[in-house]
Amino acid sequence: MIILAGCQSSQGDAAGGGTAAPAAAEAARERLKAAKAPIAAKVPDSGPMAQPDKSVVLVPCSVASEGCAQPAYAARQAAEAIGWKVKLIDGKDTADSQNAAVRQALTLHPDAIITFAINPSTIRGSLEQAREDGVTVIASSAVQSDLPDFSGIPSRTVWEETGSLLADYAIAETDGDVKALVLHDTGFEVLGARFDAFTGRLEECETCEILESQSFTFADLATAVPRMVQQMAQRHPDFNTVYIDYDYAVPAVLQGLRAIGAEDKIVLGSEGTSTSIASIRHQDGQTATTAVALDWIGWSNVDALNRIFAGESPEPAADALAVKLIDHAVATEQGIEGLWDGDVDFKSAYLKLWGVDRT
Repeated sequence: MIILAGCQSSQGDAAGGGTAAPAAAEAARERLKAAKAPIAAKVPDSGPMAQPDKSVVLVPCSVASEGCAQPAYAARQAAEAIGWKVKLIDGKDTADSQNAAVRQALTLHPDAIITFAINPSTIRGSLEQAREDGVTVIASSAVQSDLPDFSGIPSRTVWEETGSLLADYAIAETDGDVKALVLHDTGFEVLGARFDAFTGRLEECETCEILESQSFTFADLATAVPRMVQQMAQRHPDFNTVYIDYDYAVPAVLQGLRAIGAEDKIVLGSEGTSTSIASIRHQDGQTATTAVALDWIGWSNVDALNRIFAGESPEPAADALAVKLIDHAVATEQGIEGLWDGDVDFKSAYLKLWGVDRT
């Protein structure tokens, strides 16, 4: 059973009992095995050689957020390795500034633009201008949309796995007795798949509860989210788990929890940023993350773009990415420090795929 509440406190007992909780926990542990193990992902087996003499502009939602910026930095590295001209323009957090960044990119007359974690619907005007100008646009970490030429990296399946595996982790760690506080950022449309997968998996657990769910946006992180977490925790002193959509927001959650002395709680985020992995390794507040190798996102988007330049479908480029559940044991036993690298040397593999001579 799952109980959802908005601003008001909710009362209720989890349904089920008996063997339901242990069975739910065991099923969750089984699903987690592959996600915690070294990943056997790989780059596509085939693809076009690097297309020469191209220029691309990269626009991350905000360079202040590692989850937005790191894939863009990695894409720059990949594009430069191919020999393309590259420029990066900061989207600076807001829809207006992101729209302006894309319009600025268009004045440079590039062959393509890649945006990172920017809703296509919020920059519709500039995307329509790009199409009119004949500039190819890839929207990375965005919902499927007809506005850009491609928006499938990461795939919806990956986004869903990042949410459902976090729910599995909470179910396993509480032996099927999750009592969760949930915070969802409604400003990034693509996060809906992760949020829905997390809450959906908890709905399958008869003995689990969502005590309260609240929404926020990126602009709320500095002050509103810590206060929101504090108030939610005070309304539900029996909570044992806090979920928030992405790692960059976890420090705001921890600030709220520490303000009221709430300790030994399961704190969950997603992305696999270097800050979150350090916190998990050192047991400094965050308990686990579902990581997609951020650098790999950038390189796979360049692979997609190269395929488009070659007149091929970009879809195979989206199939490479995998999700890893990283907690303290995984981080320490597998030696994961800083950013997770995907458990494979994907950069060398892409260069070989593209026919790039590294000597």
